[in-house]
Amino acid sequence: MERIEVAGISLETEVAGSGPPLLFLHGGDYVAQNRSFLDRLATRFRVVAPRHPGFGTTPRPSWFRSVNDIAYLYLDLLAQLDLDDVLLAGSSFGGWIALEMAVRSEARIGRLVLIDALGVKFGGREERDIADIYALPADEVLRRTFADPARSVPDYAALDDAAALAIARDREATALYGWKPYMHDPALVHWLHRITRPALVLWGEQDGIVAPSYGERLAAALPNTSFETIAAAAHYPQIEQPDAVAAAI
Repeated sequence: MERIEVAGISLETEVAGSGPPLLFLHGGDYVAQNRSFLDRLATRFRVVAPRHPGFGTTPRPSWFRSVNDIAYLYLDLLAQLDLDDVLLAGSSFGGWIALEMAVRSEARIGRLVLIDALGVKFGGREERDIADIYALPADEVLRRTFADPARSVPDYAALDDAAALAIARDREATALYGWKPYMHDPALVHWLHRITRPALVLWGEQDGIVAPSYGERLAAALPNTSFETIAAAAHYPQIEQPDAVAAAI
């Protein structure tokens, strides 16, 4: 882990591997469980994986309150690191950030990978596109998040205080950025046509947070996109099936 200062914010960042640049944007939870997946990517790419402001040990300034702020921050990060033709990959909440970045500027983005991404509202006002993780019982959220929760959910009792605090900060920050409107930007669907770079939309076949049909609609809304499902996986396929997701990328 290292620290990269961007716009006065000290980003906790993992940098690994060599090759073409890949910026990975994590989801709202289970950040540590991406370790195996990032190791696989690092055999082919120079992976840059920051913790979003408010997550982990990355501070969040009081004025920094929206996904749009994160998008601008990471566009500045790409410029500061002088990265071009970047493969931009985002999982869940991180996929939302990736979309917000790409509709603003594709100047340094070469390709886009969206893994069970949030951020877009396709259905009507009374239709729920994204499961409300704050209203559902905890055990149901786990069943919707992982095809096999026992293999992927950490043993929280075994974590030290620092790791437990980081997880608590992750969940608090996710709620702050995505509480209202719930996990989407109402305007974003109207700007998706601005994303012209080749994109790959990957979806866990058993995702109970955001159904694969949502992923198909997202892929159809992007001009230059393919859609693939990952078997034996739900909302975080890169955690449950890291080899399959890395191979697809």
